[in-house]
Amino acid sequence: MNKNIYEIFKYEVFCTKLNLDLKSLKKFSFKLQKNNQGKVKSNVGGWQSEDLFDEYPIITELKKNIARYVNDFSKEFNFNKKLKLANLWININGYKDSNDAHIHPGSFFSGVFYIKVPKKSGKLTFINPNRDFMEWVFDKNITRYTQKNSSIWSFEPEENMLFIFPSFLEHKVTPHMNKTEKRISISFNSELISN
Repeated sequence: MNKNIYEIFKYEVFCTKLNLDLKSLKKFSFKLQKNNQGKVKSNVGGWQSEDLFDEYPIITELKKNIARYVNDFSKEFNFNKKLKLANLWININGYKDSNDAHIHPGSFFSGVFYIKVPKKSGKLTFINPNRDFMEWVFDKNITRYTQKNSSIWSFEPEENMLFIFPSFLEHKVTPHMNKTEKRISISFNSELISN
């Protein structure tokens, strides 16, 4: 008798290390925080900038990298159109700041680039869309957690690291527990290039 195991409804998260000038990006982030009121979205404490556009040349190289990797990643999903950045913003988190679980409606792929990641910075955590069922049925019967059977999965970010993921994939950032240094990242969304 033939036996088959099929992988269905697979969720992928793309990750790569970039080689950008983090010192200048860090300086820019703190300067912008002083002059920008910011917004509150998913953040609990901390600060998120207003959306950044082409008026800031310092982020041009980062934007090029993100656009390139978003389009590379979209090929994994057999996209037939090119994507561009819809918006991006800076996040600065201090002691105990975090981000609640959320998705990015109206976007195809979203992501985050890490500028400053001190020790105890918190983790980027993804929530399985079937979390409630999995926690009810699986959690007490699992001998070893893997990417297939976990209701949540976390990544330990590093400086210069870029993550890209489907915008519908729920995620959060666990509390930043470093009392002396702040975590800095840039989040973004993508959209179709209109013809």
